[in-house]
Amino acid sequence: MNDFFYESFLDEIAQAGAKDPFALRMTLLKDSPRHRTLLQAVADLSGGWKRGPFEAADGTRRARGVSMASPFGSETATIAEVSLKDGEARVHDLWIAIDPGSVVNPAIVKRQVESAAALGLSSTLLEQVVYEGGQRQARNFDTYPILDRERMPRVHVTIVESGAPMGGIGEPGLPGVPPAVVNAVAALTGRRVRSLPLANTRLSDA
Repeated sequence: MNDFFYESFLDEIAQAGAKDPFALRMTLLKDSPRHRTLLQAVADLSGGWKRGPFEAADGTRRARGVSMASPFGSETATIAEVSLKDGEARVHDLWIAIDPGSVVNPAIVKRQVESAAALGLSSTLLEQVVYEGGQRQARNFDTYPILDRERMPRVHVTIVESGAPMGGIGEPGLPGVPPAVVNAVAALTGRRVRSLPLANTRLSDA
């Protein structure tokens, strides 16, 4: 949740200074080649950074958000592409560049990042525990909302080996997802959402 706070607020700083959020991060990272390389890698993976809003090939109006995170000794950069449907955010693609220092099995790294991205997106869009009168309302998974197949976006992963000490890989794909999605929503709607899940907020185009 801290990365959600940090990276969302950094986008607010960029907006207040009339700066592109990707360009601002690159400027702030001028003395950190490891992070600049990672940020450029995720931009390249996504076909080039563009914030939007823009019209996609299918005619939907979309925007992108970017974020970075430093979980468990690894480094990640994430870009999310989002549209709106019936007042809800729809995530079409997640691009994630990860630098775990060094890698033993790239296939495992990729799968772990993909699954962690699904967990991060589920908590961003849907998951919450509701209490009323001190009682938990959801008693089982049939009443607890989680990400379904229809909402699962394409996840694209690239691995960047910096040669740094080996970091973790079980969860580092997760914390960059919420701020990237919310930053994309802000670009698309002009509205900054500071509370998750997004399902609690009715969204509309700017």
